[in-house]
Amino acid sequence: MLMKNNDTMLRTVIESIGAYLPSHEVTTDEIVQGCERKVRVPLAKLTGIRSRRRAGIDEFSIDLAEKAVSDCLNHSALAADQIEAIVCTNISRWDSKNSVTFEPATSVRLKSLLGLDNAIAIDISNACAGMWTGVYMIDALIRSGAIRSGMVVSGEYITHLIDTAQKEIVDFMDPQLASLTLGDAGVALTLTAAGSQGSGFHDLDMYTLSKYSQFCVAKPTDKPHGGAAMYTDAIKVTESVVPHAARHAKDVLDRNEWGFDAIGHVIPHQTSKLTMQEGMREIKRLFDYDLSQRLINNLEQRGNTSSNAHFLALHDAMRRREVKGGDSIVFCISGSGQTTGTALYVCDDLPERINAEDAQNGKPRREIATTESALMPIQLQVESLGIAYPPTRESADTLTMLQQAGEQCLEQSSCEKQDIDILIAACTYRTEFIMEPAIAALLAGRMEINFDREPEAADKTFAFDVINGEVGMMKSLFLASEFIRAGRGKKVMVVGSEVDNNAADRPDQSIDVSPMASALIVQESVDATSGFLSFHFQDFTQYKDLRKAEGYWNQQGQACMNCTDHPEALHAAYLECIETTVANFLKANELSLDEIARIVPSPISSVFVADVAARLQFPAEKTLDISDANGSLMSSAIPVGVKNLDAAPGEMVLFISVSPGIQIGCALYIA
Repeated sequence: MLMKNNDTMLRTVIESIGAYLPSHEVTTDEIVQGCERKVRVPLAKLTGIRSRRRAGIDEFSIDLAEKAVSDCLNHSALAADQIEAIVCTNISRWDSKNSVTFEPATSVRLKSLLGLDNAIAIDISNACAGMWTGVYMIDALIRSGAIRSGMVVSGEYITHLIDTAQKEIVDFMDPQLASLTLGDAGVALTLTAAGSQGSGFHDLDMYTLSKYSQFCVAKPTDKPHGGAAMYTDAIKVTESVVPHAARHAKDVLDRNEWGFDAIGHVIPHQTSKLTMQEGMREIKRLFDYDLSQRLINNLEQRGNTSSNAHFLALHDAMRRREVKGGDSIVFCISGSGQTTGTALYVCDDLPERINAEDAQNGKPRREIATTESALMPIQLQVESLGIAYPPTRESADTLTMLQQAGEQCLEQSSCEKQDIDILIAACTYRTEFIMEPAIAALLAGRMEINFDREPEAADKTFAFDVINGEVGMMKSLFLASEFIRAGRGKKVMVVGSEVDNNAADRPDQSIDVSPMASALIVQESVDATSGFLSFHFQDFTQYKDLRKAEGYWNQQGQACMNCTDHPEALHAAYLECIETTVANFLKANELSLDEIARIVPSPISSVFVADVAARLQFPAEKTLDISDANGSLMSSAIPVGVKNLDAAPGEMVLFISVSPGIQIGCALYIA
């Protein structure tokens, strides 16, 4: 959940916005006519979508993202090396023909392509609320003082779902019908602390109604032709979203003392004309006020572009000069899972700047105001911990294991599930290759966390996924620390799990992960005697091609995993990058290795653990080896390390995480 900005806190503003639309345009009528079985539904009339853009034959998710970032930077006064965090939020990671990228992370690859050398790179997934989740994160990092500027980007190549739907749809009630409304686009934002009084986000409140988490699910089809499919119960989604959204928007407006008359524009998720009209009717019914003339709708030529739909609508409205500097906007946020939220925003002069004829000429490098936070760093205490394993490698199920680990965690905890403010799932390899909604949202549904809260309730939970391989768990803990510092909540549950997607059907192609799950509840340490004290991340993108993990469809239409790597070169590169990162981390914290009582290296293997100790010239007997013969612990490495740590109270422990890309993370832990 996000808390209201007040006059004493930093307010975040959209410094620049960029978009990319593929050149190929296809009409809704053409798509409906392309279905193998005749579908008798006037889809264009019902949805308001006449056409949408489709990526070209050689365009994929990362290409759309890259071009959107380039456009954003063209209109920004920030140079690429001034971006201090990049958050990639697209659902689709379809980055080449017939394959989906799992590692390296998209954010790391974009750093390499665009010179974002100084940015913390984070990949998240939260269905159609993805870009908003990225804004949530960057806003918290700016408010906590961790960064001064950040970027959120989404490249959504999702129209491949149309191809599957055209093969499989039976009638107008088919759960894949919503796939026929999708369009492709890339959108990117840069965000900084507001430079003018009154502009920026005045409030941003999001939560996950987990009771409705399974109403829209995207995963591989089980049909022999292969491909991805999206199954949506559109009626139930509308019934669950609209009443909450209307009441929540009014509650957020009231607490900020914004009357309806103060609203310049309303931008809801761009799904269909009927859904948006229903939202306006609900506001009229509940509050006797008609906002329909202030509704921004770009559906006619865009379709539903998923995680970037709100911001593509904003970009289009600015380009049409419909939205101007000083205008106030209410964003009505929704996404599968079910994420619901409201954002109140006041524009600075961005609409005029992106329309200026000389937008790309002679821009001075922006001087970012120093925004050192008055908030003190916190010590992130592990309040409770749970770990779960499957009966067999072949039977491992992501949600079953996570539920077991999460329930263990709550049993050991002094808090109740309604006390969890944020739930983060660090899961890269998941059962059924589920792409939507967030695993965190599905887990919340299983555990009945924030199952169905009133829009006005204070104790709500916000759930999303971080997808950065092994380093994802450390980045999730870093985010938890900054969310707490920024006032986003007090208790955060972070869970991790990996499964071997090839174990059951292709054991000869087993991927090197240990199937398991873990859960931590973290909070600010009351007495500052134990917990995580400092985090540091560094990427070495020159080694991004040493390992690649992709999902693909074989000749039988089955979804499979394929990992291509160069083990010896990767091993050597990891050691080199760890040495550099540890040295930088220790220097930043004014420490030496002599002051570190234990190190817990990435448990890739016992050989790797020993080699890390030797490379750092650290005593082998003080190095904790938690490697597992069943494969890499990945996102559960830190929880297993904390559980097995035998350091004395007060001793300093150095955790080291690695992921392809190469990403290295260091965390200082006080035992």
